[in-house]
Amino acid sequence: MFKILKCIQSDVSDLKGRQDKQDLRMERIEDMIRKWRRDSAAMLVLMRGTVGVFDERMSDLEDDVKLINERG
Repeated sequence: MFKILKCIQSDVSDLKGRQDKQDLRMERIEDMIRKWRRDSAAMLVLMRGTVGVFDERMSDLEDDVKLINERG
């Protein structure tokens, strides 16, 4: 009987150890996901800013081309 109880105790402690490892992995994965989310949001902001600058420059260029065509 004592041997069986020791085996059960050993199995339970192994399961707890595995669960702790899985919890740590999940925390790491959740931290990585949060970091990726922040990085993605930052990249989106930068891309929108870049598109705004590009659009402004293209509008200026289109206005210059229109002026050149009107003069010529």
